[in-house]
Amino acid sequence: MKKIFFGLATVLLVILIGSGYTWYKVNYGGTTYYVQINKNGKEEEKITSDSSAKYKQYAYDIDSYQKDGKVKRVDFNTDHNLRKEAYLKLKVNSTKEVKKSEVPKAALEKLKE
Repeated sequence: MKKIFFGLATVLLVILIGSGYTWYKVNYGGTTYYVQINKNGKEEEKITSDSSAKYKQYAYDIDSYQKDGKVKRVDFNTDHNLRKEAYLKLKVNSTKEVKKSEVPKAALEKLKE
């Protein structure tokens, strides 16, 4: 009886770990792209649906590069105007400013063109 219990517990644990990993990859994984901000974002005024409060949003439509230099046009929004000359690392649902030294060479060369 103990062997069956431990066997089922092990299978359940493997399923839980696998499900957690899959959820993490779907929500936070994906291809990484690098961009350099060269201009101000397009300022847009938005209204929240629940309180009718107004807020500003900045839209960017820019070329991005994978670590091997492949280009992809991306668009994203931020709640503030990003610093010019800033390098960003874009992933699904997130952006992170990175140092120039952290941008892979192939992507950096394309950004300088």
